Amino acid sequence: MKNKRFEESFLKYKDLIIKLAVSKTGNFQTAQEICQQVFLSFYKNMDRVDKDLEKAWLIRATKNAIVDFFRKNRNHKEVSMNHDLKEMGNVLVEESISLHEKQMYQKEFTGRILREVRKANYLWYEVLVMICVDGISYSEAARRLGIAEPVLRARLYRARNFVRERFGNEYLDM
Repeated sequence: MKNKRFEESFLKYKDLIIKLAVSKTGNFQTAQEICQQVFLSFYKNMDRVDKDLEKAWLIRATKNAIVDFFRKNRNHKEVSMNHDLKEMGNVLVEESISLHEKQMYQKEFTGRILREVRKANYLWYEVLVMICVDGISYSEAARRLGIAEPVLRARLYRARNFVRERFGNEYLDM
């Protein structure tokens, strides 16, 4: 099972990892070495990486491996003839990594909110997931839960108030 997941992830993301590493280092061989390090680290930590966050984890690990590479090789600076193009690519990669980090944080934050709501009141949790996560209409959610729509709206109101009270400041900082 673990090997199958690793193989699928490797085939799916190896080109992205190499592309990121090449854009930063300007050297295909170095990029391949970084890719190997990243996937070795991924294999060791795979049990702790959520399947939905694999891509973001791999991108972050690649960025860290690139930083480590430059720290180790400070004295060996290569000057590239297409320096301006390389710099533009680096900016795009940084923006992409930043976007993935933000998305990863939002997923983690949403998961934390849902876990807290579930602990506080499972009935609120059911309604919140159906309406806010799954996007089901109020009438359909009420029908699925076997409750009247006004009861569903009241639970949703209470759940949202709980989230506002518990996570209001943190949510506003996002």
